[in-house]
Amino acid sequence: MQRPGPVSTGTSLALLAVRLYLGAYLIQTGTGKLAHGFLAGGALLPQLQRFVASTPHAWYRDWLTGVVVPHERLFAILTALGETGIAIALILGALTRFSAVVGIFVIGNYLFAKGFWNPAALHDKDFLVLLLVLVLAGGGRWALDRWLWRGR
Repeated sequence: MQRPGPVSTGTSLALLAVRLYLGAYLIQTGTGKLAHGFLAGGALLPQLQRFVASTPHAWYRDWLTGVVVPHERLFAILTALGETGIAIALILGALTRFSAVVGIFVIGNYLFAKGFWNPAALHDKDFLVLLLVLVLAGGGRWALDRWLWRGR
């Protein structure tokens, strides 16, 4: 298989814009969770209870009540640190494809919790599409990935 050619300047600018947009959103939400005590536990529980009450997916409700709610502190830590870590990786363009896959998992869970047709999930669907673009295209010319994987 032939190695793909260089990414155009326009494409690289678009990928940079996508990375910075998603990174800015996730850094805001991730650090906001850190600032609101997610590492101490208890802060995620009210949101989980709303998700349990409103998710239209019975299998997801069962997973929330059987796994997530009993281990709320662990999932709060994973959520806060995960969003922050994904944001930093996307902004820097480091491990972009892997970070985008993890981001799809995180945002996908939010979408299942809210329900696909819920107006509160509108941005989740947009974010999933943008993260999929990063999975397929990578970070572009102005990403640390370019230097990390050079020569491989």
